[in-house]
Amino acid sequence: MYGCAACQHCTTVRQVCSASFPRCLALPSVRKHARSGCQSSRYCSGTHEGLNPARGALTCRTSATEDDALQLDVPDIDNDLESYQGQLGAVFNDAGFPMTFDNTQEALEALQTSCCVTDMSNWDRLHISGRDRLTFLHGQSTFDCARAQPGSAFDTVFVTPQGRCLELARCLVQSQGLLVLVSPGSGVMLAARLAKYILYGDEVSVVDVTSKTKMFSLTGPLSSATLEGLEAAAPGPNCVALMGFQGSPVLVAEGSGLAAPGYTLVVDEQAAGELWRNLTLKGAKPMGEVEWEMARILQGRPAAGKELTEQHIPLEAGLYHAVSLNKGCYMGQETLAKVHKLNAVKQQLQGLVLDGGVQAGTPLLSGSEKAGTVTSVTQLPDGSHIGLGYVRCRANGRQIAVEGLHLTAAGVAATVVSRPYGTWHFPEGQGVEEPAPDAAEDFKDRALAAKVSKEADKAVEAAAKEERLRVMQARLAAWQAEQSAQ
Repeated sequence: MYGCAACQHCTTVRQVCSASFPRCLALPSVRKHARSGCQSSRYCSGTHEGLNPARGALTCRTSATEDDALQLDVPDIDNDLESYQGQLGAVFNDAGFPMTFDNTQEALEALQTSCCVTDMSNWDRLHISGRDRLTFLHGQSTFDCARAQPGSAFDTVFVTPQGRCLELARCLVQSQGLLVLVSPGSGVMLAARLAKYILYGDEVSVVDVTSKTKMFSLTGPLSSATLEGLEAAAPGPNCVALMGFQGSPVLVAEGSGLAAPGYTLVVDEQAAGELWRNLTLKGAKPMGEVEWEMARILQGRPAAGKELTEQHIPLEAGLYHAVSLNKGCYMGQETLAKVHKLNAVKQQLQGLVLDGGVQAGTPLLSGSEKAGTVTSVTQLPDGSHIGLGYVRCRANGRQIAVEGLHLTAAGVAATVVSRPYGTWHFPEGQGVEEPAPDAAEDFKDRALAAKVSKEADKAVEAAAKEERLRVMQARLAAWQAEQSAQ
């Protein structure tokens, strides 16, 4: 057994040396060790006098003499997630997550025709526990969380008191708690925000468990068959199931994070490598972060910091499925209810087909008039450009159809197209009445009529007052004339 003298990161001979052999830095486990902050000059105990290319991998040996004497056969890395990903051609970012597997076209095709697997471990995971966990989340986000049952999964939106978007979350309900899946970097902000609203007497605990688990997204029409190949039954719509994999529990939730069919898998870090390997052996094509971003834009899934900002409300982002207006009071509810009742959504998140590349934030123009804003842009393998953007959907006080509109962005032609992720109506069964198409116009008409009526009443009141004054002045003049005659 070898070990790092400073942080005990390495625990077996499968770990490799970075101190004496810079070539080892190309291996994922060494990069992971470097990120752990270890300052020791001894990554592995021993004198590092030899390299053993056992079974095609570079591993440390204590010394040639000692190794020969002990007759050690140092194994290669055989269960490390990054190692398996590296074998499939992964290009990692500085944080150690696969950006791409240099298979962009193949991965995007698998999304439509078979199945792909994406490492989403950089997404944050919060575990909320305690007796009041569901009622607490119920008041802090848009979905009807209090009615959720163990084994269910749902989307909800965290909003400001004014109903503006902060983050879209996927919640997996378990018997003793719920797991909240959010975008990379959002966990710390949300945990701190939720902690502010935990009142005295509330039995609620919020813990960030991102570092303790790994998360994969299995996406595509053959996702269920891939799971069944691992002898796991695929959970039904909006459901969560617990499966066993080589002695480790795996939480499997229906929903891939995109509009395409699929599942989210949360697994213990120790079993993640073998689970990834088995998924790819069953035919799942590896997909990197670059390709997932392309898929996100293709399908119209809003992202935090891009489409989900405090400039927009969930209804504008097409997140009707994650919003309840009948569950009672919650943060931002008044704004959302008023906008819906008056049919006053002013803009909608839509797809864009672009004739060239533009920057996010570029205004969308209809002639010389601003019609919206570009929020995300990507270039597909065939060289074409697509994007997402908020497009104005009201004109002359009424809702208008925006699909097919021809706009420009920085001189580049942009055609508005629908994308499958967004929904523009509340799900059936919620009991939310659809507003009249001209509800906002009727409201304005009634407000104007009330104003005119009020002004008319004021005019009548002023005329009556003037008449009373005239009569009083006439009486005064008559009295004065009578006094002068005497």
